[in-house]
Amino acid sequence: MKKALALVLALLLVFTLFACNTKTEEPDAGGSDAGASDAVSTEPEAADSVAPPTGDGSSPYPNANEDGSINLDTIASYDQNYDYSKNPTYKFAYLSQSGSALYAMSADAFEYWAPLFNMEWAGFHSSNGDNDLYMTMLQNLIDQGVTGFVLDPDSTIMPAISDVLDANPEVQWMTFMAPPRDHSEGEGVPVGGNLIHPHVGFSYYDCGMMLTEKLLEWKDATYPDVSLDDIAMLSFTYSVVPELDDRHVGAKDAWLAAGGSEDNYFVVDCLSTGLDIQGGLDACSPVISTETDYEYWLINGNIDDWAIAAASVLDQQGLTETSCVVTMGGSGAITQWDSGQFDSLHYAFFTAQTLYGEPVIGAVYAFLNGWATPETVWPSWIKLDDHGAGDVNYAQYRVPIVWLAEDDYKGYLEWTDLYTKANAYDYSTEGVGIDDYTPYAEIPEGYSGYTG
Repeated sequence: MKKALALVLALLLVFTLFACNTKTEEPDAGGSDAGASDAVSTEPEAADSVAPPTGDGSSPYPNANEDGSINLDTIASYDQNYDYSKNPTYKFAYLSQSGSALYAMSADAFEYWAPLFNMEWAGFHSSNGDNDLYMTMLQNLIDQGVTGFVLDPDSTIMPAISDVLDANPEVQWMTFMAPPRDHSEGEGVPVGGNLIHPHVGFSYYDCGMMLTEKLLEWKDATYPDVSLDDIAMLSFTYSVVPELDDRHVGAKDAWLAAGGSEDNYFVVDCLSTGLDIQGGLDACSPVISTETDYEYWLINGNIDDWAIAAASVLDQQGLTETSCVVTMGGSGAITQWDSGQFDSLHYAFFTAQTLYGEPVIGAVYAFLNGWATPETVWPSWIKLDDHGAGDVNYAQYRVPIVWLAEDDYKGYLEWTDLYTKANAYDYSTEGVGIDDYTPYAEIPEGYSGYTG
């Protein structure tokens, strides 16, 4: 029971990694796969992705092709030139298993987008971990006329949820924090089973590789003459949660591929210490404090709390100047940088919550209008080895991730406000332009739309 609770808490924390620091007064998942390259780091100059054409507002569909036909790769993206009010208004709700701040932050993003997509916000609803209550709430909301949902249930009740949704074909939905799978097993079946619906998210194994690559980039720029043999590489994990452990596996593989050795690669598993800063301190402090032969440290913090903990231990040991820590997430790093605290935590791999939520709610809206179906949306994003059972093709749409650095993070965050027209951040917009970044990721190898 204790292990199961830890697993649930860990899964909750996985998705804080892409949460932005929203202002309260303003409404604003994949397994390890060493053979694929799902995650993408989108820099401002990387624009050869599937992006919608520029329209003049006269098209019958958002982001339509030049001939006026539907573009299924971009139909779920918000089109600022399209008049959504000319379509029917649908009731839309976010139904979660938890009412924690993490889910509330996600709800803020959906509440912000709902009226822009001409949907009536029917609220954020939580069953507080009660699966029976979750099923009751789902049916009650359907009975109240809600036809659009983002769902975040306990994955064990997904078959029961599917039965309810099948019995109410007017209802359209997407999950948010984890891909919906059927729990089947067998040769060639992905971890967790086959997809039963499209999903928007990330590949954590490849993200782990990129975390190490960023550390090595810092090392080469700062200490180019220092051998990898003289550097300690440390990686955090939480072994019972694939999304967290995959990042460690990817980080280690990238370290070995770069010529690093297992002899100076240290792994700390926070399963027994915890997911918070104290857990990170308890896990990494004994390693850093006893491995005194190493003056240089590269650390994959994995999540914000562990990264902050590692930077604190390095500072206590007098190793700040010769070390670099990276994290996947960024909310904690942003808060630290905003307060003027700068140490060895130099970079965060980040996606703004408003940006992440846009294609999710956009897909629900496209389904409701009959512009796309779960089987046809995002045809360029069919992962060739993980698209559902048999001949069905469910997409795994990837959102772009960017590197935030302590000296330039504010520009990207203000750009997300500029793009979404939200007001999540309060930095200067001077010098920030809409073309500085792209909200569209490049299609990686292993997907149907990959062109090399």
